[in-house]
Amino acid sequence: MRLSKENRAVYLLLHTQGVGKCKCKKILDSVKNISNILEDINSLRLQLRQVLTEKEYLALCENAVNTDFDKIEDQLEKYDVKVISVLDGNYPKSLYKVEDMPLMLYCRGDISLLSLEAFAVVGTRYPTRYGIRATEEFVEKLSERFCIVSGLARGVDAIAHRAALKAGGKTIGVLGCGVDMVYPAENLDLYREIIKNGLIISEYDIGTAASSYNFPARNRIVSGLSRGVLVTEAGIKSGTMITINCAEEQGVAVFCVPGSIYNKASGGCNRSIRTCQSRIAIDVNDIYDELGLQKVDIKKPSNIQLDVNEDNILNQLQKNGEMHFEELMQIVDLTVPQLNSMLIKMEAMGLINKTKFNYWSV
Repeated sequence: MRLSKENRAVYLLLHTQGVGKCKCKKILDSVKNISNILEDINSLRLQLRQVLTEKEYLALCENAVNTDFDKIEDQLEKYDVKVISVLDGNYPKSLYKVEDMPLMLYCRGDISLLSLEAFAVVGTRYPTRYGIRATEEFVEKLSERFCIVSGLARGVDAIAHRAALKAGGKTIGVLGCGVDMVYPAENLDLYREIIKNGLIISEYDIGTAASSYNFPARNRIVSGLSRGVLVTEAGIKSGTMITINCAEEQGVAVFCVPGSIYNKASGGCNRSIRTCQSRIAIDVNDIYDELGLQKVDIKKPSNIQLDVNEDNILNQLQKNGEMHFEELMQIVDLTVPQLNSMLIKMEAMGLINKTKFNYWSV
């Protein structure tokens, strides 16, 4: 990809020591003929010196002379990376609400997805079966109306991306590293599938390794791109809470799926709901109702024909939330092998789920 003169200028500003995004944004807002940084930087000296120190200005001049854009553009072409800056017409309008908005985005995949209405789905890196199921079911419906955005991390993020693709929807993965890097490595196949059928973006240069500092910054883009954020499962100290805070600052609606009070993985969601930091989401229509969208029919397993024992088990689990195998034995007239077979069958039908230590839940 060949960079426009304007985008070359943005690149120089962002890669000049001492300038940073804040000063870069001030310059872009005040200097109309920004491409002159490359062609005739001295003509901009007075304008640039209103923002930059003399040392920073001289560093920018040196950068303008020494930066090898041919090499940079060859690298972009090698990885089939497109670059969008805040000066481009296809820069996502939704990111203007982000106070510390990224001024340049590196993209791999279908760049047109940035123009679609998006919804973020995020959560813990270590979801329970409940969190997995909730993520898959919500995303299946959300992807009918929205492009699903997440951080391509282990756990809920990866599940959300996969569920969107499985449903035939579109998805955007926002990275905390260069778009040529795969982190975590276990998501390599998913990463490749998103490049083929979705979009990968990052504000970090090609070759930038993942770091703990980058991920919180990445979260502001995840929420910034989105009309709303859904958290399906997250602990109190989860990094997902950063995304919730970012969304709140940006005026983006946050929805949380409630979980058991005994499950630490749902602690962040439950607290966020209790403190009114987010809305409760029992099903996708809670989201659509809040956003003023037409509700959808949600198929329930009630049309499945169950025998007396299956119906009894389902009713008890709906009433109690979770029950141990031994407790279920007390409410049916079945042998251990018969009950075990029935539970496996009901799980395959999508009616119930097996949790830890031989507990079962709806």
